[in-house]
Amino acid sequence: MINYKQNLALFFSTIIIIVGWGIWWLLKSVLTTSWFDWYPSIPLFFYILGMLFIYILTKTKKDDPRKLANLYMLLKFTKIAFSLIFAGMYLLFVKDHVRDFSVVFVAFYLLYLGLETYIFYRTEKEIKKSVVDEKLT
Repeated sequence: MINYKQNLALFFSTIIIIVGWGIWWLLKSVLTTSWFDWYPSIPLFFYILGMLFIYILTKTKKDDPRKLANLYMLLKFTKIAFSLIFAGMYLLFVKDHVRDFSVVFVAFYLLYLGLETYIFYRTEKEIKKSVVDEKLT
């Protein structure tokens, strides 16, 4: 399971770094009027959230499907709540380049949603593989 956790963390980190640098380059070079100083906080927020979810998913016992489904729903709700709090605080207190922040934040949210779906899929696949391995031994 440790190797699985490391692979997920490496995959997630690589994607966030590549997309984060790509959007940073796009905002700094091409869309220079859209650059805002708080941009690095967006990839950092989603990186921390993703690593926390990977940690929780890999540390949780996966023997009860109902508890696992509840965990998935709890993680999804937590993601939405933290995202609303983060974006709300930016919009209430910083108020700099609100449209640009919103567009970039939604883009990262959608990217994170795709990565989260992939992580949940891989977790389910790993669970099924471990169940099959247990039955064979």
